[in-house]
Amino acid sequence: MAALALALGVAVPAHADEQSYLTDLADHGFEGEISVALEMGHQICTDVRDGVPEETTVAAIYDHTGDGVTIEDARYVYDAAITHLC
Repeated sequence: MAALALALGVAVPAHADEQSYLTDLADHGFEGEISVALEMGHQICTDVRDGVPEETTVAAIYDHTGDGVTIEDARYVYDAAITHLC
């Protein structure tokens, strides 16, 4: 589906919220590097704290991820970060 950021085949000690975020993304077909997914998720939280509009952050996710990522995928990543990390 979307080449975002999650290789969950590697056992990495993660904070419970981080693990639920990664699991949520993996369950919805996102794959790639864990560190990239976590960095993106934490950046989303920073944007929220800094008052960056949701649409701006979603557009940035869309613009800076793989070709297979749709705007709907970007919104899903945003929502998952809000739910699990922020």
